[in-house]
Amino acid sequence: MFLTRIIKKHWTVVPPTKTPEQEARERNLLLVIPGIPFSRWTLFAAAFMIQFCCGSLYAWSVFNTPIDTLIFKDALAGVAVNTFYIAVALFGFTALIMGPWLERNGPRRGVLLGSFMFLLGKSIAAISLHYQSIVGVYIGYGFFCGFGLGLNYICPVSSLQKWFPDYRGVASGFAVGGFGAGSVVWAQVYLPLVAKVGLPQTFAIIGSMFFVVFIFCSVILRTPPVSFIQEMNAKMAATPTSTPAEEKAAEEIEDGADARATPIEQTYTLIEAIKSTDYWMLYIVFFANELFGLVALSRLSNMAVELFGQTKTEGANLVAINGVFNCCGRLVFPMLSDLAFNFFGNKGNRFAAATARKAVFFCALVGQIVIISMCEQLINSQNYNGFRGAMWTLTALYGAGFGVIPAFLANMWGPYNVGALHGMILTAWSIGGVGGGLGFSANYNMFKKVNIREAYIYNFKWILAILVVGLFCLALIRTNPVHRSSDGYVFSIFGVKILQLRGKGRNTQHPATTAAHPQLATQTAGGPATSAAVPSAPAQQAGGPRLKSVSPRASPNLHSSAGLRRSSGIRKSGNMHHTEI
Repeated sequence: MFLTRIIKKHWTVVPPTKTPEQEARERNLLLVIPGIPFSRWTLFAAAFMIQFCCGSLYAWSVFNTPIDTLIFKDALAGVAVNTFYIAVALFGFTALIMGPWLERNGPRRGVLLGSFMFLLGKSIAAISLHYQSIVGVYIGYGFFCGFGLGLNYICPVSSLQKWFPDYRGVASGFAVGGFGAGSVVWAQVYLPLVAKVGLPQTFAIIGSMFFVVFIFCSVILRTPPVSFIQEMNAKMAATPTSTPAEEKAAEEIEDGADARATPIEQTYTLIEAIKSTDYWMLYIVFFANELFGLVALSRLSNMAVELFGQTKTEGANLVAINGVFNCCGRLVFPMLSDLAFNFFGNKGNRFAAATARKAVFFCALVGQIVIISMCEQLINSQNYNGFRGAMWTLTALYGAGFGVIPAFLANMWGPYNVGALHGMILTAWSIGGVGGGLGFSANYNMFKKVNIREAYIYNFKWILAILVVGLFCLALIRTNPVHRSSDGYVFSIFGVKILQLRGKGRNTQHPATTAAHPQLATQTAGGPATSAAVPSAPAQQAGGPRLKSVSPRASPNLHSSAGLRRSSGIRKSGNMHHTEI
């Protein structure tokens, strides 16, 4: 069917090729302006600034009272908050739909499109506020700004995962860390600016200022050329990680002991990744990890006032400090996952990069389960200091999920699927923010008539149940790519096979060789590989014929044991080779 072909075409990612002229131009930081050479480390600053502006979304709550007062002449009207829900929904929807488009067109075009949409939305909202139209605010900020922020959020994340295969966690943390910082800073900027120039002018000023920042940062964003990937391949292959077991396994594979092709020249197609059971398990895990932060921590100031009798000023201070912990969680935990992989992985243990990300989510989920289980006691005993510490820790764990998820996706399914997969998984955030928020409010309004404490405690309990489900799904995620690509379902823990279910005699999740683009042919799902031996071939479309895999023996760059070990991470356990990425 025509519609089916359109859908398959949209969800097939073939990264754009670059001409020699484009590559030469992108050696300059500012493209057409020579004099300042480009360095991949400058992407950190550009990504942080883009996310810093996008983080203004979390500061929307400060506009609720002024907008309700301006339009409805009632500070308690409670209508302006719907703008935030619309923006959150569009944020996730845009990230979902535009992810494949982003990978085909690159981060610069993505930020340019998002910037113009954001400026248009701010302009519509400013005009609507001038004429006191809440519908115009919904359309302007909710739809257009939500679209622009969603697209701009995933652009720097996608770019950094391609440029930093050796520091995926650090790149992931910086890519989203600015979002948490922006939510803190802009909440302090908006009200003084409204008091000085008025609401419509505030929207116009902020929109224009963000537009300039977005456009400047878009010039810096880019995808890596083939020469950079080849350089990283050589660097990674030259790093020795010798242990007797790895040396023996590598020699056996070179001698043809295992005829099955490894993921060295392979990556998953986007359709294969989306069909993967592990991806949807990770979707549930991400949803569970972010739920409390979305629906409960957004009411942190109210909890301080209603549950502990604190002043509104203390509630505002609590929220401000909470934003700092959100930012720190996004920055610190991804770095810790990199450190864990580098420390354990270089000692010959079965500790893949994806396993390091999985360990962070395990700590985040278990930590939230333990702390939320203690909240009822803290509330009943009126232990405000303990409550503050618990909420700040929960916020750091909430931020950890956002910081680690891009690197986790890149390690599992390849860096050229990150934009689309990250966009899709952000819909879990949208569903949690809208659906979870409405559910929390409904239960709160029902129980607060009886006891305000029970209203919160009841909500904590159903969130706790979802966290337990998320922890169970996390345990089922397979970080071993050989198991993920095997027929049926194979699950192991640190190389020890726990469960094996037979399939239907065909391999539905075997990663396809993507030789259509040199960058895909030389990067694996876990990082850069050492081989670029796959010849050029027409792009493989979703559902089309699968290209023949290339065995490690066929690759001229893999004749050294150290190079094979470093690029593929293949180790032998029992009768199956474990490929760790």
